Amino acid sequence: MYRIDPSCYGAMFPLPAKAAGICLQEASENEIKVLLHLFCSPENGISVDGLSSALHLSADAVLSALDFWVAHGVLQFCDERGNTKFVPRSASGAPAPAKSPAAPAAPAAKPAVPDASELTIPKPTMEQIGARLSEDATVRSLFLEAQQILGRTFGLDLQSTLLALYDTYGLSKEVILTLLQHLAGKGRGSTANILKLGRIWAQREIETLDDANAYIQSDEAASGLYRSLAAAVGLANPRPTTKQTAYLLAWHELGFSADMVIKAYEEMADRTGKVSFGYMDKILRGWHAQGLKTPEAVEKSQQAAAAARKASGGRKTSYDLEEALKKATVSAKKLADDGKAG
Repeated sequence: MYRIDPSCYGAMFPLPAKAAGICLQEASENEIKVLLHLFCSPENGISVDGLSSALHLSADAVLSALDFWVAHGVLQFCDERGNTKFVPRSASGAPAPAKSPAAPAAPAAKPAVPDASELTIPKPTMEQIGARLSEDATVRSLFLEAQQILGRTFGLDLQSTLLALYDTYGLSKEVILTLLQHLAGKGRGSTANILKLGRIWAQREIETLDDANAYIQSDEAASGLYRSLAAAVGLANPRPTTKQTAYLLAWHELGFSADMVIKAYEEMADRTGKVSFGYMDKILRGWHAQGLKTPEAVEKSQQAAAAARKASGGRKTSYDLEEALKKATVSAKKLADDGKAG
């Protein structure tokens, strides 16, 4: 037989029944530890470092626990101005959304798209969304104008996505609306596409309308490169994949024309027998490092290299592309390192 020791009632603290129910049903050990410490010592406030030290947990574990209780409506997340947000800006193991470096295909100065790692976004309840709408006029106008652009009413998934772009990724209302107009105009205004491009814009630091319009212009140019390539070599897919788009954006930013992309495709096909945008990227970056801007310039360079080998005794029977690519890769890495150092 067990009973509560009466002496333990000497010091007590209140714990909401809602929080206790969540503890019993789904909270992990770390989440329970963080919650109990917060309610037991409210005078200490909520500090990630303080909780980490007191509970002997990593900062990531503390952040994950805090985000759990925010998502369940027990804690509130506030921005720097004290405005309540239901979506936490921090996520365990994930970078801050608007500043992370990204895809391997992008130029050294500015990444083209993010890698596969993505923030896990808690899905709010309808009540939480209602609270955000009632407290923030910008969010209300964002929802209203977004409905007009997309021409449909919103379900929970799209509402959550728009709030994620605004609250978690830090995109402005004007930038989000421009993003929606861009996708809607291309017939790609699905919730998944909106979230995908929003992540890309956040990681590329699209902060103003000028930034957004510049990206759209580059995207249109990259789409043009793909259409030209697909028509010339018979690619079956009507549009490039996300990774292929990353490469296309990078090639456009490096100043390559459709003729050069097609030339790189032909070189790739001759050597590998399969479609590899990664291999094409190595070829094009090698040509960029050599200052070759046209197919004619590439052919002259290859002919000159072949003649030089022949004159030196024919030690090599073909243009050593792999060696050139290796040198170009080293050169590109040096430029990237110098850019970071600067």
